Amino acid sequence: MSADLEDTLTTALRAKASDVPASPMPRLGTGQVTAAPARRRWLVPVAAAVVAVVGIGGAALALAPGDSSAPTPITAAAGPDGLKPGEVYYSLSLTSTGTNGVIVETQLWQPQDRTGAWQQKAVGGRSIEDGRVVPSEDRVEAPAGGECYPATKPSDASCTEPGAWFNPTLEFLANASHDPAVIKQQLWTEAVAEEKERTGPGGDFAPSAGTLSDENLTYLELNHLRGVLDGNGQPAELSAALKQVVASMSGIQVKENTANLVGERGTGYSLPNHEGELLTVVFDGEGAYLGSPTSAVSHGVAPGLGEAPSRMLD
Repeated sequence: MSADLEDTLTTALRAKASDVPASPMPRLGTGQVTAAPARRRWLVPVAAAVVAVVGIGGAALALAPGDSSAPTPITAAAGPDGLKPGEVYYSLSLTSTGTNGVIVETQLWQPQDRTGAWQQKAVGGRSIEDGRVVPSEDRVEAPAGGECYPATKPSDASCTEPGAWFNPTLEFLANASHDPAVIKQQLWTEAVAEEKERTGPGGDFAPSAGTLSDENLTYLELNHLRGVLDGNGQPAELSAALKQVVASMSGIQVKENTANLVGERGTGYSLPNHEGELLTVVFDGEGAYLGSPTSAVSHGVAPGLGEAPSRMLD
């Protein structure tokens, strides 16, 4: 992306939502990174569009773009504001990796057409300024793009798998139920199916007494919902419904005035893993998703791949 486009995006990100009512921008802040809490290793879904962070000291960590657990994305219905011909969804994600203080900034351009070309750009740094990562010598390895996000080519299995909460395609999100009770049942069904597959013949893990426990399944559901919320293409009404789903989860811990990575504050909803470390999502008072204490994400629309966003959706 050209220096002019970078300058345009930085200027836009500095604008406050109240100054641009027709194109609300996320409130942004500055701050130092804190270590990311560990998650249950067997609960992290695999995605094709992986970002690998290689610190100066050589330590490496793989994560999905924007730290989404099942990164987002059949031609989808139009988003909240609709997409004009040629326009694509855009997201800017900041994620603390917990590796030597490295923060990854990922910009993703994703078309409505599931099989279409997508593009991303990832950089690493140790601090945040004006809502952007200040680049450092830390190396971030990530595919520059491909087809059929998060796959890189149409022949990848993830390109043809049906949309679901655990595989949130744009078409699925555009047509998903906004009824929290329906969503909860669908999530439970998908969580049970995934754990049975992982612990069944040919699976990666041996079954245990806790495999299908409410605690384990609920944690898995929250982990995947965070990926849905990080991703593109969800209507605002769906985000609000997902907040209700999260708030009603068994064992959920609620903490007001929780900050995301860039200092935006809302209500934090957390579940502990088996070591007591928390997996957290943060929503504002209107149900908009803000990220987590170790992440922040904003969504918008760009006129084309690699171009600065023309408007923001949250």
